Amino acid sequence: MSFIKEVTIYERKNVKVYINQCHNKGKKTKCFAIRKDDNTGLADLLGLIEWSGRWWQYVFKPSEQSTIWSAGCMNNIVTFMQEQNQKQRKSFRGLKK
Repeated sequence: MSFIKEVTIYERKNVKVYINQCHNKGKKTKCFAIRKDDNTGLADLLGLIEWSGRWWQYVFKPSEQSTIWSAGCMNNIVTFMQEQNQKQRKSFRGLKK
């Protein structure tokens, strides 16, 4: 998986959680990876934020491995998804003209 840009959503001591926009070839919508880096040099994939045609919005898909989330970190993910949903809806409205 290759990444385009990074947004830090949580940072405390030696742990950093960030969202990377992924290359999403052949798709009209963006894909984002949520990753955790604890200064070991290896970032763990915590989940993905992808567009869901069924829900008609961005959704969070946790990774298959067990993950633990704080309320603050989940709130940051929800805020990010809401921003992306607003951007996507604006682009849909622009296409209808």
